[in-house]
Amino acid sequence: MRPVILFTMLLFIGTAAGQEPAPEAPQPLPPEVAADFEAQLATIEQQRAAIDDLETRLEGFDEAFAAVLIDVFESRMDTVWAAMFDNSLKLARDVAAQRDAGYDVAGIVATLASDLAEFPSRAIAAMDRIGEKAVFATEDKAPAELVLLDQQLLAAVQRSDAILQSLVTYTQIAESMQIDASEQVEFLLERLPDSAANRSAYLQLSIDRVGVARNAVSTLPKDPDLPQRLLAAEARVVIASETLQDIVRLMNAMDLDTSTYRAQILRATGELTTDVLDVGVVRGLLADWSASVYDAARTQGPKFALRVLIFVLIVFVSIRLGRLAKRLATRALTSSRVRMSHLLKRMIVSTISNIVLFLGLLIGLSQLGISLGPLLAGLGIVGFIIGFALQDSLSNFASGLMILLYRPFDVGDFVEAGGVSGRVDAMSLVNTTFKTLDNQVLVVPNNKIWQDVIVNLTAQRTRRVDLMFSIAYGDDIDKAKQILADVAREYPAILDDPPPNIRVHELGESSVNLILRPWVKTDDYWNTYWDLTELVKKRFDEEGITIPFPQRTVHMRAPGS
Repeated sequence: MRPVILFTMLLFIGTAAGQEPAPEAPQPLPPEVAADFEAQLATIEQQRAAIDDLETRLEGFDEAFAAVLIDVFESRMDTVWAAMFDNSLKLARDVAAQRDAGYDVAGIVATLASDLAEFPSRAIAAMDRIGEKAVFATEDKAPAELVLLDQQLLAAVQRSDAILQSLVTYTQIAESMQIDASEQVEFLLERLPDSAANRSAYLQLSIDRVGVARNAVSTLPKDPDLPQRLLAAEARVVIASETLQDIVRLMNAMDLDTSTYRAQILRATGELTTDVLDVGVVRGLLADWSASVYDAARTQGPKFALRVLIFVLIVFVSIRLGRLAKRLATRALTSSRVRMSHLLKRMIVSTISNIVLFLGLLIGLSQLGISLGPLLAGLGIVGFIIGFALQDSLSNFASGLMILLYRPFDVGDFVEAGGVSGRVDAMSLVNTTFKTLDNQVLVVPNNKIWQDVIVNLTAQRTRRVDLMFSIAYGDDIDKAKQILADVAREYPAILDDPPPNIRVHELGESSVNLILRPWVKTDDYWNTYWDLTELVKKRFDEEGITIPFPQRTVHMRAPGS
Protein backbone atom coordinates (compact mmCIF):
# COMPACT_ATOMS: atom_id res chain seq x y z
CA MET A 1 0.00 0.00 0.00
CA ARG A 2 3.03 2.28 0.49
CA PRO A 3 1.57 3.92 3.62
CA VAL A 4 4.36 6.47 4.12
CA ILE A 5 3.85 7.87 0.66
CA LEU A 6 0.07 7.92 1.10
CA PHE A 7 0.19 9.79 4.41
CA THR A 8 2.76 12.23 3.04
CA MET A 9 0.53 12.90 0.08
CA LEU A 10 -2.39 13.36 2.44
CA LEU A 11 -0.62 15.87 4.61
CA PHE A 12 1.31 17.88 2.07
CA ILE A 13 -0.61 17.63 -1.23
CA GLY A 14 -3.92 19.37 -1.86
CA THR A 15 -7.15 17.32 -1.88
CA ALA A 16 -8.72 18.87 -4.97
CA ALA A 17 -7.31 19.12 -8.46
CA GLY A 18 -5.69 22.45 -9.11
CA GLN A 19 -5.49 23.43 -5.39
CA GLU A 20 -2.85 26.07 -4.70
CA PRO A 21 0.11 25.18 -2.36
CA ALA A 22 -0.07 26.34 1.22
CA PRO A 23 1.20 29.87 1.49
CA GLU A 24 3.02 29.27 4.78
CA ALA A 25 5.27 26.46 6.11
CA PRO A 26 3.79 24.22 8.85
CA GLN A 27 4.43 25.37 12.41
CA PRO A 28 6.06 23.16 15.05
CA LEU A 29 3.69 21.29 17.33
CA PRO A 30 3.09 22.76 20.78
CA PRO A 31 5.27 20.96 23.37
CA GLU A 32 2.30 19.52 25.29
CA VAL A 33 0.69 18.16 22.10
CA ALA A 34 3.98 16.69 20.90
CA ALA A 35 4.45 15.01 24.31
CA ASP A 36 0.96 13.53 24.14
CA PHE A 37 1.59 12.17 20.63
CA GLU A 38 4.87 10.64 21.76
CA ALA A 39 3.08 8.94 24.70
CA GLN A 40 0.47 7.49 22.35
CA LEU A 41 3.18 6.23 19.99
CA ALA A 42 4.96 4.63 22.93
CA THR A 43 1.75 2.82 23.92
CA ILE A 44 1.30 1.58 20.34
CA GLU A 45 4.91 0.39 20.28
CA GLN A 46 4.43 -1.52 23.55
CA GLN A 47 1.37 -3.23 22.11
CA ARG A 48 3.31 -4.13 18.97
CA ALA A 49 6.08 -5.66 21.12
CA ALA A 50 3.48 -7.69 23.02
CA ILE A 51 2.07 -9.01 19.73
CA ASP A 52 5.55 -10.02 18.51
CA ASP A 53 6.17 -11.84 21.79
CA LEU A 54 2.89 -13.74 21.54
CA GLU A 55 3.62 -14.72 17.93
CA THR A 56 7.04 -16.02 18.91
CA ARG A 57 5.60 -18.10 21.74
CA LEU A 58 2.84 -19.46 19.49
CA GLU A 59 5.41 -20.78 17.01
CA GLY A 60 6.88 -23.02 19.71
CA PHE A 61 3.60 -24.72 20.70
CA ASP A 62 2.70 -28.23 19.59
CA GLU A 63 -0.80 -27.82 18.17
CA ALA A 64 -1.88 -31.37 19.02
CA PHE A 65 -0.64 -31.07 22.61
CA ALA A 66 -1.71 -27.54 23.56
CA ALA A 67 -4.81 -26.72 21.48
CA VAL A 68 -6.51 -24.91 24.35
CA LEU A 69 -3.35 -22.93 25.12
CA ILE A 70 -3.03 -21.92 21.48
CA ASP A 71 -6.63 -20.62 21.55
CA VAL A 72 -5.84 -18.58 24.64
CA PHE A 73 -2.73 -16.98 23.11
CA GLU A 74 -4.48 -16.28 19.81
CA SER A 75 -7.34 -14.65 21.68
CA ARG A 76 -4.85 -12.52 23.65
CA MET A 77 -3.08 -11.54 20.44
CA ASP A 78 -6.37 -10.55 18.77
CA THR A 79 -7.32 -8.46 21.79
CA VAL A 80 -3.99 -6.61 21.88
CA TRP A 81 -4.03 -6.10 18.14
CA ALA A 82 -7.56 -4.62 18.26
CA ALA A 83 -6.51 -2.24 21.06
CA MET A 84 -3.39 -1.20 19.09
CA PHE A 85 -5.50 -0.54 16.01
CA ASP A 86 -7.99 1.54 17.97
CA ASN A 87 -5.15 3.59 19.45
CA SER A 88 -3.66 4.06 15.97
CA LEU A 89 -6.99 5.29 14.58
CA LYS A 90 -7.40 7.71 17.47
CA LEU A 91 -3.91 9.04 16.95
CA ALA A 92 -4.54 9.35 13.21
CA ARG A 93 -7.59 11.53 13.89
CA ASP A 94 -5.63 13.71 16.29
CA VAL A 95 -2.74 14.05 13.82
CA ALA A 96 -5.15 15.00 11.02
CA ALA A 97 -6.70 17.65 13.27
CA GLN A 98 -3.26 19.17 14.00
CA ARG A 99 -2.39 18.99 10.30
CA ASP A 100 -5.55 20.92 9.41
CA ALA A 101 -4.60 23.51 12.07
CA GLY A 102 -1.29 24.12 10.22
CA TYR A 103 1.16 22.21 12.42
CA ASP A 104 4.05 20.01 11.29
CA VAL A 105 3.18 16.31 11.87
CA ALA A 106 5.36 14.70 9.20
CA GLY A 107 7.54 12.94 11.76
CA ILE A 108 4.59 11.18 13.38
CA VAL A 109 3.10 10.14 10.04
CA ALA A 110 6.06 7.92 9.16
CA THR A 111 5.72 5.94 12.42
CA LEU A 112 1.93 5.71 12.35
CA ALA A 113 1.59 4.69 8.72
CA SER A 114 3.10 1.22 9.15
CA ASP A 115 0.74 0.41 12.02
CA LEU A 116 -2.35 1.24 9.97
CA ALA A 117 -1.06 -0.49 6.87
CA GLU A 118 -0.69 -3.85 8.62
CA PHE A 119 -4.21 -3.94 9.99
CA PRO A 120 -6.23 -5.15 6.94
CA SER A 121 -4.15 -8.29 6.39
CA ARG A 122 -4.09 -9.13 10.11
CA ALA A 123 -7.85 -8.51 10.44
CA ILE A 124 -8.67 -10.82 7.53
CA ALA A 125 -6.33 -13.51 8.87
CA ALA A 126 -7.96 -13.30 12.32
CA MET A 127 -11.46 -13.65 10.86
CA ASP A 128 -10.41 -16.67 8.81
CA ARG A 129 -8.87 -18.27 11.91
CA ILE A 130 -12.05 -17.71 13.93
CA GLY A 131 -14.20 -19.07 11.11
CA GLU A 132 -12.15 -22.26 10.86
CA LYS A 133 -12.67 -23.00 14.56
CA ALA A 134 -16.41 -22.22 14.62
CA VAL A 135 -18.49 -25.35 15.30
CA PHE A 136 -22.14 -25.74 14.22
CA ALA A 137 -24.24 -27.96 16.48
CA THR A 138 -25.95 -30.97 14.92
CA GLU A 139 -29.32 -32.37 15.95
CA ASP A 140 -27.83 -35.62 17.26
CA LYS A 141 -26.51 -33.76 20.33
CA ALA A 142 -28.26 -33.62 23.68
CA PRO A 143 -30.31 -30.44 24.36
CA ALA A 144 -27.78 -29.12 26.91
CA GLU A 145 -24.89 -29.70 24.49
CA LEU A 146 -26.86 -27.99 21.69
CA VAL A 147 -27.29 -24.86 23.81
CA LEU A 148 -23.61 -24.87 24.81
CA LEU A 149 -22.39 -25.19 21.22
CA ASP A 150 -24.79 -22.47 20.06
CA GLN A 151 -23.47 -20.10 22.71
CA GLN A 152 -19.89 -20.85 21.67
CA LEU A 153 -20.83 -20.19 18.06
CA LEU A 154 -22.41 -16.88 19.06
CA ALA A 155 -19.25 -15.82 20.89
CA ALA A 156 -17.10 -16.68 17.84
CA VAL A 157 -19.40 -14.81 15.47
CA GLN A 158 -19.40 -11.75 17.74
CA ARG A 159 -15.57 -11.75 17.77
CA SER A 160 -15.50 -11.96 13.99
CA ASP A 161 -18.09 -9.18 13.70
CA ALA A 162 -16.03 -6.96 15.98
CA ILE A 163 -13.09 -7.34 13.59
CA LEU A 164 -15.37 -6.61 10.63
CA GLN A 165 -16.59 -3.48 12.41
CA SER A 166 -12.98 -2.35 12.88
CA LEU A 167 -12.29 -2.99 9.19
CA VAL A 168 -15.35 -0.93 8.21
CA THR A 169 -14.11 1.85 10.49
CA TYR A 170 -10.69 1.61 8.82
CA THR A 171 -12.22 2.14 5.37
CA GLN A 172 -14.18 5.15 6.63
CA ILE A 173 -11.07 6.71 8.21
CA ALA A 174 -9.02 5.95 5.12
CA GLU A 175 -11.61 7.56 2.87
CA SER A 176 -11.79 10.70 5.00
CA MET A 177 -7.96 10.92 5.01
CA GLN A 178 -7.69 10.11 1.28
CA ILE A 179 -5.92 6.79 1.83
CA ASP A 180 -6.41 4.16 -0.84
CA ALA A 181 -8.58 1.46 0.80
CA SER A 182 -10.19 0.17 -2.36
CA GLU A 183 -9.02 -3.41 -1.74
CA GLN A 184 -10.57 -3.42 1.73
CA VAL A 185 -13.80 -1.88 0.45
CA GLU A 186 -13.99 -4.52 -2.29
CA PHE A 187 -13.39 -7.23 0.31
CA LEU A 188 -16.21 -5.90 2.52
CA LEU A 189 -18.61 -5.52 -0.39
CA GLU A 190 -18.07 -9.19 -1.15
CA ARG A 191 -17.80 -10.54 2.42
CA LEU A 192 -20.75 -8.77 4.05
CA PRO A 193 -23.50 -9.84 1.59
CA ASP A 194 -22.16 -13.39 1.57
CA SER A 195 -22.17 -13.53 5.39
CA ALA A 196 -25.66 -12.03 5.51
CA ALA A 197 -26.98 -14.62 3.05
CA ASN A 198 -25.46 -17.46 5.08
CA ARG A 199 -26.88 -16.14 8.34
CA SER A 200 -30.27 -15.57 6.75
CA ALA A 201 -30.34 -19.21 5.61
CA TYR A 202 -29.24 -20.32 9.07
CA LEU A 203 -32.04 -18.26 10.65
CA GLN A 204 -34.65 -19.79 8.35
CA LEU A 205 -33.31 -23.27 9.09
CA SER A 206 -33.56 -22.55 12.82
CA ILE A 207 -37.16 -21.36 12.42
CA ASP A 208 -38.04 -24.53 10.51
CA ARG A 209 -36.51 -26.66 13.28
CA VAL A 210 -38.63 -24.86 15.84
CA GLY A 211 -41.73 -25.82 13.87
CA VAL A 212 -40.59 -29.44 13.72
CA ALA A 213 -39.90 -29.45 17.47
CA ARG A 214 -43.34 -28.01 18.27
CA ASN A 215 -45.08 -30.63 16.14
CA ALA A 216 -43.05 -33.34 17.88
CA VAL A 217 -44.03 -32.01 21.33
CA SER A 218 -47.74 -31.94 20.40
CA THR A 219 -47.49 -35.47 18.96
CA LEU A 220 -45.54 -36.94 21.89
CA PRO A 221 -46.43 -34.72 24.89
CA LYS A 222 -45.08 -37.23 27.43
CA ASP A 223 -41.57 -37.42 25.97
CA PRO A 224 -39.33 -35.56 28.48
CA ASP A 225 -36.60 -34.81 25.90
CA LEU A 226 -38.76 -33.04 23.31
CA PRO A 227 -39.66 -29.92 25.38
CA GLN A 228 -35.95 -29.37 26.08
CA ARG A 229 -35.16 -29.65 22.38
CA LEU A 230 -37.92 -27.15 21.63
CA LEU A 231 -36.41 -24.66 24.08
CA ALA A 232 -32.97 -25.18 22.55
CA ALA A 233 -34.40 -24.60 19.04
CA GLU A 234 -36.15 -21.39 20.14
CA ALA A 235 -32.91 -20.14 21.74
CA ARG A 236 -31.10 -20.82 18.46
CA VAL A 237 -33.60 -18.63 16.60
CA VAL A 238 -32.77 -15.78 18.98
CA ILE A 239 -29.03 -16.29 18.40
CA ALA A 240 -29.43 -16.47 14.63
CA SER A 241 -31.52 -13.28 14.66
CA GLU A 242 -28.88 -11.44 16.71
CA THR A 243 -26.03 -12.46 14.42
CA LEU A 244 -28.01 -11.48 11.31
CA GLN A 245 -28.88 -8.14 12.89
CA ASP A 246 -25.16 -7.50 13.62
CA ILE A 247 -24.18 -8.09 10.00
CA VAL A 248 -27.08 -5.91 8.84
CA ARG A 249 -25.67 -2.99 10.85
CA LEU A 250 -22.32 -3.38 9.10
CA MET A 251 -24.02 -3.55 5.72
CA ASN A 252 -25.92 -0.34 6.52
CA ALA A 253 -22.58 1.34 7.26
CA MET A 254 -21.43 0.29 3.78
CA ASP A 255 -24.69 1.56 2.18
CA LEU A 256 -25.77 -1.94 1.15
CA ASP A 257 -29.42 -2.94 0.72
CA THR A 258 -30.63 -4.82 3.84
CA SER A 259 -34.43 -4.51 3.57
CA THR A 260 -34.89 -8.25 2.91
CA TYR A 261 -32.86 -9.25 5.96
CA ARG A 262 -34.50 -6.69 8.22
CA ALA A 263 -37.94 -7.97 7.22
CA GLN A 264 -36.81 -11.50 8.03
CA ILE A 265 -35.56 -10.41 11.46
CA LEU A 266 -38.84 -8.66 12.14
CA ARG A 267 -40.82 -11.77 11.19
CA ALA A 268 -38.60 -14.01 13.33
CA THR A 269 -38.52 -11.89 16.48
CA GLY A 270 -41.78 -9.97 16.20
CA GLU A 271 -40.12 -6.93 17.77
CA LEU A 272 -41.33 -3.55 16.47
CA THR A 273 -38.29 -1.32 16.01
CA THR A 274 -37.39 1.64 13.83
CA ASP A 275 -36.63 -0.87 11.07
CA VAL A 276 -40.35 -1.33 10.47
CA LEU A 277 -40.56 2.29 9.35
CA ASP A 278 -38.26 1.56 6.43
CA VAL A 279 -40.16 1.56 3.15
CA GLY A 280 -38.29 -1.45 1.82
CA VAL A 281 -38.97 -3.48 4.94
CA VAL A 282 -42.66 -2.62 4.93
CA ARG A 283 -42.90 -3.43 1.23
CA GLY A 284 -41.23 -6.79 1.77
CA LEU A 285 -43.47 -7.65 4.70
CA LEU A 286 -46.61 -6.68 2.81
CA ALA A 287 -45.50 -8.79 -0.13
CA ASP A 288 -44.86 -11.80 2.11
CA TRP A 289 -48.14 -11.41 3.95
CA SER A 290 -50.06 -10.98 0.71
CA ALA A 291 -48.47 -14.11 -0.70
CA SER A 292 -49.22 -16.04 2.49
CA VAL A 293 -52.84 -14.89 2.52
CA TYR A 294 -53.25 -15.75 -1.14
CA ASP A 295 -51.73 -19.21 -0.72
CA ALA A 296 -53.86 -19.88 2.37
CA ALA A 297 -57.01 -18.69 0.60
CA ARG A 298 -56.21 -20.77 -2.47
CA THR A 299 -55.31 -23.97 -0.66
CA GLN A 300 -57.29 -23.79 2.60
CA GLY A 301 -60.08 -21.37 1.63
CA PRO A 302 -62.66 -23.88 0.31
CA LYS A 303 -62.01 -26.30 3.15
CA PHE A 304 -62.27 -23.54 5.77
CA ALA A 305 -65.44 -22.15 4.17
CA LEU A 306 -67.01 -25.63 4.32
CA ARG A 307 -66.05 -25.92 7.99
CA VAL A 308 -67.59 -22.53 8.76
CA LEU A 309 -70.77 -23.55 6.95
CA ILE A 310 -70.96 -26.79 8.94
CA PHE A 311 -70.36 -24.83 12.16
CA VAL A 312 -73.20 -22.41 11.37
CA LEU A 313 -75.56 -25.27 10.51
CA ILE A 314 -74.71 -27.15 13.71
CA VAL A 315 -75.30 -24.04 15.84
CA PHE A 316 -78.58 -23.32 14.04
CA VAL A 317 -79.80 -26.89 14.53
CA SER A 318 -78.71 -26.76 18.20
CA ILE A 319 -80.74 -23.60 18.77
CA ARG A 320 -83.81 -25.21 17.20
CA LEU A 321 -83.32 -28.40 19.20
CA GLY A 322 -82.85 -26.37 22.38
CA ARG A 323 -86.16 -24.59 21.82
CA LEU A 324 -87.90 -27.89 21.08
CA ALA A 325 -86.45 -29.46 24.22
CA LYS A 326 -87.58 -26.42 26.21
CA ARG A 327 -91.17 -26.76 24.98
CA LEU A 328 -91.26 -30.51 25.61
CA ALA A 329 -89.81 -30.13 29.11
CA THR A 330 -92.28 -27.36 29.94
CA ARG A 331 -95.20 -29.47 28.74
CA ALA A 332 -93.98 -32.53 30.65
CA LEU A 333 -93.47 -30.64 33.89
CA THR A 334 -96.81 -28.85 33.59
CA SER A 335 -98.74 -32.08 33.09
CA SER A 336 -96.75 -33.98 35.72
CA ARG A 337 -98.44 -34.85 38.98
CA VAL A 338 -95.20 -34.42 40.87
CA ARG A 339 -95.39 -31.41 43.19
CA MET A 340 -92.58 -29.15 42.12
CA SER A 341 -91.78 -25.50 42.74
CA HIS A 342 -91.94 -22.95 39.93
CA LEU A 343 -88.24 -22.20 40.40
CA LEU A 344 -87.30 -25.86 40.00
CA LYS A 345 -89.44 -26.15 36.89
CA ARG A 346 -87.85 -23.07 35.34
CA MET A 347 -84.35 -24.25 36.21
CA ILE A 348 -84.93 -27.71 34.73
CA VAL A 349 -86.32 -26.26 31.52
CA SER A 350 -83.51 -23.71 31.19
CA THR A 351 -80.82 -26.30 31.99
CA ILE A 352 -82.09 -28.73 29.34
CA SER A 353 -82.16 -26.00 26.71
CA ASN A 354 -78.68 -24.70 27.60
CA ILE A 355 -77.16 -28.19 27.63
CA VAL A 356 -78.45 -28.89 24.13
CA LEU A 357 -77.09 -25.57 22.88
CA PHE A 358 -73.74 -26.04 24.65
CA LEU A 359 -73.23 -29.52 23.23
CA GLY A 360 -74.05 -28.26 19.77
CA LEU A 361 -71.55 -25.40 20.17
CA LEU A 362 -68.81 -27.83 21.23
CA ILE A 363 -69.51 -30.08 18.25
CA GLY A 364 -69.39 -27.05 15.95
CA LEU A 365 -66.07 -25.86 17.38
CA SER A 366 -64.59 -29.31 16.89
CA GLN A 367 -65.54 -29.07 13.21
CA LEU A 368 -63.48 -25.87 12.98
CA GLY A 369 -60.43 -27.79 14.18
CA ILE A 370 -60.40 -26.29 17.68
CA SER A 371 -59.17 -28.71 20.34
CA LEU A 372 -61.85 -29.11 22.99
CA GLY A 373 -59.50 -30.33 25.75
CA PRO A 374 -57.59 -27.05 26.27
CA LEU A 375 -60.83 -25.11 25.75
CA LEU A 376 -62.64 -26.98 28.52
CA ALA A 377 -59.59 -26.69 30.77
CA GLY A 378 -59.52 -22.94 30.14
CA LEU A 379 -63.22 -22.66 30.94
CA GLY A 380 -62.57 -24.51 34.19
CA ILE A 381 -59.83 -22.11 35.16
CA VAL A 382 -61.97 -19.11 34.26
CA GLY A 383 -64.84 -20.57 36.28
CA PHE A 384 -62.56 -20.99 39.30
CA ILE A 385 -61.38 -17.37 39.06
CA ILE A 386 -64.94 -16.05 38.67
CA GLY A 387 -66.12 -18.21 41.57
CA PHE A 388 -63.35 -16.89 43.81
CA ALA A 389 -64.23 -13.30 42.90
CA LEU A 390 -67.98 -13.81 43.42
CA GLN A 391 -68.04 -15.61 46.75
CA ASP A 392 -71.10 -13.75 48.07
CA SER A 393 -73.08 -14.41 44.91
CA LEU A 394 -72.15 -18.09 45.08
CA SER A 395 -73.35 -18.17 48.69
CA ASN A 396 -76.70 -16.84 47.52
CA PHE A 397 -76.64 -19.38 44.71
CA ALA A 398 -76.05 -22.23 47.16
CA SER A 399 -78.87 -20.97 49.38
CA GLY A 400 -81.11 -20.82 46.32
CA LEU A 401 -80.32 -24.47 45.59
CA MET A 402 -81.23 -25.40 49.18
CA ILE A 403 -84.52 -23.52 48.88
CA LEU A 404 -85.06 -25.28 45.57
CA LEU A 405 -84.47 -28.73 47.08
CA TYR A 406 -86.38 -28.34 50.36
CA ARG A 407 -89.16 -26.09 48.98
CA PRO A 408 -90.07 -24.14 52.15
CA PHE A 409 -92.19 -21.82 49.95
CA ASP A 410 -93.13 -21.23 46.36
CA VAL A 411 -94.26 -18.39 44.14
CA GLY A 412 -97.60 -17.06 45.41
CA ASP A 413 -97.07 -18.06 49.06
CA PHE A 414 -97.30 -15.48 51.83
CA VAL A 415 -94.01 -15.77 53.73
CA GLU A 416 -92.21 -14.16 56.63
CA ALA A 417 -88.46 -14.60 56.08
CA GLY A 418 -85.24 -12.58 55.99
CA GLY A 419 -86.80 -9.83 58.13
CA VAL A 420 -89.63 -9.13 55.67
CA SER A 421 -93.12 -10.45 55.09
CA GLY A 422 -95.10 -10.54 51.89
CA ARG A 423 -96.30 -12.66 49.03
CA VAL A 424 -93.54 -14.32 46.96
CA ASP A 425 -93.68 -12.67 43.55
CA ALA A 426 -90.59 -14.19 41.87
CA MET A 427 -87.72 -16.51 42.68
CA SER A 428 -84.24 -17.08 41.26
CA LEU A 429 -81.16 -18.93 42.40
CA VAL A 430 -79.69 -15.67 43.72
CA ASN A 431 -82.57 -13.74 45.28
CA THR A 432 -86.30 -13.79 46.01
CA THR A 433 -88.76 -10.97 45.26
CA PHE A 434 -91.55 -10.24 47.76
CA LYS A 435 -94.61 -8.05 47.29
CA THR A 436 -95.97 -6.69 50.57
CA LEU A 437 -99.64 -6.11 51.42
CA ASP A 438 -99.20 -2.40 50.62
CA ASN A 439 -97.74 -3.33 47.19
CA GLN A 440 -94.08 -2.70 47.94
CA VAL A 441 -91.53 -4.84 46.10
CA LEU A 442 -88.68 -6.22 48.22
CA VAL A 443 -85.70 -8.15 46.77
CA VAL A 444 -84.00 -10.28 49.42
CA PRO A 445 -80.78 -12.34 48.89
CA ASN A 446 -81.38 -16.06 49.26
CA ASN A 447 -78.51 -16.36 51.73
CA LYS A 448 -80.30 -14.04 54.16
CA ILE A 449 -83.58 -15.99 53.76
CA TRP A 450 -82.03 -19.43 54.25
CA GLN A 451 -80.13 -18.40 57.38
CA ASP A 452 -83.28 -16.99 59.02
CA VAL A 453 -86.54 -18.54 60.24
CA ILE A 454 -88.98 -19.07 57.36
CA VAL A 455 -92.69 -18.77 58.16
CA ASN A 456 -94.95 -19.86 55.32
CA LEU A 457 -98.41 -18.60 56.17
CA THR A 458 -100.04 -20.14 53.11
CA ALA A 459 -98.34 -23.50 52.99
CA GLN A 460 -101.46 -25.31 54.35
CA ARG A 461 -104.92 -25.35 52.79
CA THR A 462 -106.66 -24.45 56.08
CA ARG A 463 -105.73 -22.02 58.82
CA ARG A 464 -107.00 -21.21 62.31
CA VAL A 465 -108.21 -17.69 63.08
CA ASP A 466 -107.25 -16.66 66.63
CA LEU A 467 -109.61 -14.01 68.12
CA MET A 468 -109.90 -12.78 71.72
CA PHE A 469 -112.81 -10.71 73.14
CA SER A 470 -113.05 -9.10 76.57
CA ILE A 471 -116.22 -8.72 78.68
CA ALA A 472 -116.81 -7.04 82.00
CA TYR A 473 -116.66 -8.99 85.24
CA GLY A 474 -120.36 -8.27 85.80
CA ASP A 475 -121.52 -9.72 82.43
CA ASP A 476 -122.92 -13.21 81.90
CA ILE A 477 -120.10 -15.47 80.64
CA ASP A 478 -122.46 -18.17 79.29
CA LYS A 479 -124.44 -15.60 77.36
CA ALA A 480 -121.25 -14.17 75.83
CA LYS A 481 -120.05 -17.64 74.85
CA GLN A 482 -123.41 -18.36 73.21
CA ILE A 483 -123.19 -15.14 71.20
CA LEU A 484 -119.74 -16.17 69.97
CA ALA A 485 -121.04 -19.62 69.01
CA ASP A 486 -124.01 -18.13 67.11
CA VAL A 487 -121.78 -15.73 65.18
CA ALA A 488 -119.37 -18.54 64.23
CA ARG A 489 -122.23 -20.84 63.17
CA GLU A 490 -123.80 -18.16 60.97
CA TYR A 491 -120.58 -17.12 59.19
CA PRO A 492 -120.36 -19.20 55.97
CA ALA A 493 -116.52 -19.32 55.61
CA ILE A 494 -115.99 -21.10 58.94
CA LEU A 495 -115.45 -24.85 58.58
CA ASP A 496 -117.49 -27.35 60.57
CA ASP A 497 -114.54 -29.74 60.97
CA PRO A 498 -112.75 -29.06 63.13
CA PRO A 499 -115.40 -27.09 65.10
CA PRO A 500 -114.67 -23.65 66.48
CA ASN A 501 -113.07 -23.53 69.92
CA ILE A 502 -114.75 -21.09 72.39
CA ARG A 503 -113.24 -20.84 75.87
CA VAL A 504 -112.58 -18.50 78.78
CA HIS A 505 -108.96 -17.66 78.13
CA GLU A 506 -107.95 -15.63 81.17
CA LEU A 507 -109.12 -13.30 83.92
CA GLY A 508 -107.52 -9.99 83.23
CA GLU A 509 -107.06 -6.94 85.44
CA SER A 510 -110.14 -5.24 84.05
CA SER A 511 -111.95 -7.92 82.04
CA VAL A 512 -112.72 -11.55 81.43
CA ASN A 513 -111.05 -12.59 78.16
CA LEU A 514 -112.79 -15.12 75.89
CA ILE A 515 -111.23 -16.77 72.79
CA LEU A 516 -112.88 -17.72 69.51
CA ARG A 517 -110.73 -19.97 67.27
CA PRO A 518 -112.53 -21.14 64.14
CA TRP A 519 -110.90 -22.88 61.13
CA VAL A 520 -111.16 -21.48 57.60
CA LYS A 521 -109.53 -21.95 54.23
CA THR A 522 -106.23 -20.18 53.95
CA ASP A 523 -107.54 -17.77 51.33
CA ASP A 524 -110.43 -16.72 53.66
CA TYR A 525 -108.23 -15.98 56.66
CA TRP A 526 -108.11 -12.20 56.68
CA ASN A 527 -111.71 -11.65 55.59
CA THR A 528 -112.88 -13.97 58.38
CA TYR A 529 -110.62 -12.21 60.91
CA TRP A 530 -111.97 -8.77 60.07
CA ASP A 531 -115.64 -9.81 59.66
CA LEU A 532 -115.85 -11.75 62.94
CA THR A 533 -114.32 -8.87 64.84
CA GLU A 534 -117.00 -6.55 63.52
CA LEU A 535 -119.91 -9.00 63.95
CA VAL A 536 -119.04 -9.88 67.55
CA LYS A 537 -118.79 -6.19 68.50
CA LYS A 538 -122.25 -5.50 67.09
CA ARG A 539 -123.86 -8.54 68.77
CA PHE A 540 -122.31 -7.63 72.13
CA ASP A 541 -123.78 -4.16 71.82
CA GLU A 542 -127.21 -5.58 70.95
CA GLU A 543 -127.17 -8.02 73.86
CA GLY A 544 -125.82 -5.57 76.40
CA ILE A 545 -122.45 -7.23 76.77
CA THR A 546 -119.85 -4.67 77.80
CA ILE A 547 -116.37 -4.60 76.36
CA PRO A 548 -114.51 -2.90 79.22
CA PHE A 549 -111.57 -0.61 79.08
CA PRO A 550 -108.73 -0.67 81.65
CA GLN A 551 -109.82 0.90 84.97
CA ARG A 552 -108.39 1.29 88.48
CA THR A 553 -110.31 1.71 91.81
CA VAL A 554 -108.73 4.10 94.33
CA HIS A 555 -109.88 4.02 98.02
CA MET A 556 -109.41 7.28 99.97
CA ARG A 557 -109.01 7.14 103.76
CA ALA A 558 -109.62 10.11 106.04
CA PRO A 559 -106.72 11.16 108.29
CA GLY A 560 -106.80 9.49 111.69
CA SER A 561 -109.35 6.85 110.61
